[in-house]
Amino acid sequence: MAEAHQRGLQLFAESQYEAAIRCFEESLRQAETSEVWNDWATAQFASGHAEAAMTGLRRALQLDSQNAQAAENLRALNGLAASALSWPVSSREFATPNGSAAPPSTRATENEQTAVEDNRAIYELLRDFQAIPAEDPSLAPAVIAAMRTMRLYSGYFVERCLARLARLPAKALPTALKVLEKCAEADYRFSIILGWWHMQAGDYDTALRHLRFACDDSASDLFAENALIACSRRQAVRTGSHSGFEGLEEYLAASFCDVPWRHLEIYQGGNASLCCFGWLPLPVGNPRAQSLEEIWNSDFAIAIRQSILDGSFRFCSKIHCQYIAGRSLPRRMSPNSPGTKLDSTKMPQRWVEVNPAKFPARLTHPPRTLRLCYDRTCNLACPQCRNDYYVATREEQERMDREFLPFMLEVARNAETVGLNGSGEVFASKHARHFLSRLRREQFPQLKFWFVSNGQLFNEKVFREFDLYGRIQWIQISMDAARPGTYRIVRRGGNFQRLLSNLAFLSSLKTSRGEKFRLEICFIVSSMNFRDMPEFVQLGKRFHVDSILFNLIRNWGHLSLTKFEELNVANPSHPEHQEFLRVMQSPELSDPIVDCGSVAPYRRGEAGQEG
Repeated sequence: MAEAHQRGLQLFAESQYEAAIRCFEESLRQAETSEVWNDWATAQFASGHAEAAMTGLRRALQLDSQNAQAAENLRALNGLAASALSWPVSSREFATPNGSAAPPSTRATENEQTAVEDNRAIYELLRDFQAIPAEDPSLAPAVIAAMRTMRLYSGYFVERCLARLARLPAKALPTALKVLEKCAEADYRFSIILGWWHMQAGDYDTALRHLRFACDDSASDLFAENALIACSRRQAVRTGSHSGFEGLEEYLAASFCDVPWRHLEIYQGGNASLCCFGWLPLPVGNPRAQSLEEIWNSDFAIAIRQSILDGSFRFCSKIHCQYIAGRSLPRRMSPNSPGTKLDSTKMPQRWVEVNPAKFPARLTHPPRTLRLCYDRTCNLACPQCRNDYYVATREEQERMDREFLPFMLEVARNAETVGLNGSGEVFASKHARHFLSRLRREQFPQLKFWFVSNGQLFNEKVFREFDLYGRIQWIQISMDAARPGTYRIVRRGGNFQRLLSNLAFLSSLKTSRGEKFRLEICFIVSSMNFRDMPEFVQLGKRFHVDSILFNLIRNWGHLSLTKFEELNVANPSHPEHQEFLRVMQSPELSDPIVDCGSVAPYRRGEAGQEG
């Protein structure tokens, strides 16, 4: 790139537009190119010279009709304001005129100049929307960087954008909002901006629509989730109704969760988490590059524990964590403390005495619970969690053995419980079976197992093969249906009768053979199966399960937004939402063994305005 052109780009980046124009003109006198004309035109537009920009873009396209950036910019100048975001802000994405031609006139009528200024303000609004994480001084730099990478927190970005939007001329706002609507199609953070803007204007229905869209598009963005909670509360105040989030901060401040002090799980790519990644989406490290100590006491891990100690739970999902949504977290206060009383929850109340000596942010003891969640191998193709069948190749299995098995065995030596498998089916995975076969009773006498399974392969044969008798702490069977017809839809490749047969076997181990494990059946709620919920409770009681868990469907990126909207029956705009709310009032869901998890607010009748 010519020196004058490069200098012009640098000046443009520093907002010295007139100086940039002169450099681009010098570059054009040396060699006329479509790219430099485009850069010159962009600098002219940034300086408020729309007519000059138009001329420069036309010349750029005369030289190269395939210059897509110049074509897009010209389209924007011709009135398609929604394309303004495509106006570039970094090197190689702008334009300028040839030195052989005199710069076109930059004069315009007063009305034209006003329109140019408004468009320039909108352009600068978009140009300034740069992704920056939360600049919270209480967070370690590594935590901020991780939150940026994992799309966990868009707060600082949104706040900057809102501040810039508020400074626009009033008459430019309608166009700017249309621009942001278009931008939101490609970047969910603009949906948060629109949501906040409409919420501040008191248009809560429109605000909630945008905020739900943002939460659906990014399942882990905690700022988007917090915005949705705030909007739901404000709408409840306006309408005199109830919000499922009423009293949330007070509840969390008086609650505790000890999971990050004892639990570690490994996800796809090696990211380690101190809880279910869907509930606590901030990773704490990666065994591919770090030791157990570096992960267990990383800046990330310490920040998470501190967030629970201070009662903010700032890294936890307030909507999707079944214990927060269901208000079933352990309480901080002693049950004998004056003025305290038990919550009216269905689950047994637990009390935890919280003090720095018992729960330090930096730990000296290793994890007590380890969970394998990185192998997606499964014998079923369930549309609520994946698009098709998946079996790890031989090379992938060897890589998982090489990269994770030594670390998992190291942690297991001091652990009390090992969980398999959080991302697939444990008994369909060669890697998981290999790991399980290494955990022999004689070498790991203290170890208990926690299995998450679809139940298709969980029979007497695997009990004998892996010597599981007397070694199981908890079995969760993920079913998502109570009827054969529903099961065929939500468990593609599964056999309902085989599932019931294996469930009967597991139940008999408890009722007839004296096994002491906890047996739970699980149900992810969507439009495909919500009508089965009451019958699912009846089925669980038939097999004498200890608990029945319901949670709402999540979009982990495997679903298009259109498909997720079709499945997300909890969204008030869903055509079957009212029927879903009626099902949620079924008397079967009042049974003490039922844990409504993240659907609990709808059971309480307080979430009709949430998504």
